[in-house]
Amino acid sequence: MNYLNFVLENKKLLAFGLLMTCLSGYGQTYLLALYVPYLIEEFTLQNAQISVYYMVATIASALILPQIGKYIDKISLVKYTLMATVIFILAMVLMSFNQYWYFLPLAFFGLRIAGQGLFSHIAITSMSKYFQKGRGKAISLASLGHPFGQAALPIMVVGLINLFGWRESLLVNALIVLAIVPLYLYFFIDEKKLVVHEEASPTDSSSFKKEVSQWEIMKSRTFWLLAPNLFVLSFTVTGLFFYQFAIAEFKGWTLEWMAVGLTFYAISGSLAILFAGPLIDKYTARKFFPFYLIPFLLAILFIWIFSDPLVIFPYMILMGASAGFGNAIVSALQVELFGAGFIGKVRSIFASVMVLSSAVGPAIYGVVVDAGFSFDVVFIGSLLLMFLIIVLSFRIVPNYTYAKMKYKYKRRHRRFDFFNIFNLRH
Repeated sequence: MNYLNFVLENKKLLAFGLLMTCLSGYGQTYLLALYVPYLIEEFTLQNAQISVYYMVATIASALILPQIGKYIDKISLVKYTLMATVIFILAMVLMSFNQYWYFLPLAFFGLRIAGQGLFSHIAITSMSKYFQKGRGKAISLASLGHPFGQAALPIMVVGLINLFGWRESLLVNALIVLAIVPLYLYFFIDEKKLVVHEEASPTDSSSFKKEVSQWEIMKSRTFWLLAPNLFVLSFTVTGLFFYQFAIAEFKGWTLEWMAVGLTFYAISGSLAILFAGPLIDKYTARKFFPFYLIPFLLAILFIWIFSDPLVIFPYMILMGASAGFGNAIVSALQVELFGAGFIGKVRSIFASVMVLSSAVGPAIYGVVVDAGFSFDVVFIGSLLLMFLIIVLSFRIVPNYTYAKMKYKYKRRHRRFDFFNIFNLRH
């Protein structure tokens, strides 16, 4: 089934996934960073102080997300989405009316766990649970909400701040979400038609019971196969983006040039997401898992070696390709390896890993830079880490596949020797 027919047949549920990932931007760093200057001025804070508040809130949301995220398997999709929306609205209202600095971490926590955590979790989990044929395309189309949000939300929020003020803009944003989400759920989501598609024998999941604890998931070999990839992708992307302007200064590039590069990142990521869906449906996500980080490795290699401003284009394009493919591949692979029966519980753990890495990445990079090291050290360290994770990714290839490849190589070698006229002994 091509994209057009697939979208037309499933437009309501697909639009829901796209909507939730787009609205998750309200809890993402790229949007919350727009309010940081106003918060610093309002509460007379230093950059280090508000960074610590933000990191503590992010880590707290990462620790609590698995406990909340697992209930999407037990609660109806509509009720669960409304509960997440209530948390988000309360956090927005608190941020708007707050007069005391010590409430900032709580407001950050609500926005991070509801926006970045639960909204994305709801979108991708629903695509994973309610699609079997075309699951890769469904996850890819829902994931497009992330670049859409990156393109549209900052412009809208800046306009609202200029028009109403930063406190009032938060209330307007809350009203927008309060109007859109419940109305969409009421008019377009019919839970009677939502069916969980569980494979008869999910790959590598025969050892998992129908009811499995989060601790059992985290102890499994499958979890430790996927977790490092998800961690390093979010860790590196967030770290490099957090210090993108410092990197531009280090390289002698203008901020405008870096901004142009970000546009190419968004375009590349969107195209990668669109291409990933049909490829996953046709060949499975497992086939691409060991390779999707390689463009990212090349991107970091380029920015380390070259200082010409033109390198910003391959850097952003390759990084966007890995991020786009990676989001779709890892999400689909979680269903392939664990099954769809308790995918909400599984995804909540991996979402927690992603949120935690997004908090740790900027902190680690900041420690390296503050210690007096140049960004060359950051690039080299990122390269080594990325290379290690890529090598470990090949553990997903079954042993019998390696044995088959080895056998074919030996057979090919013998046939070559047989026809080699310069080696008459064979």
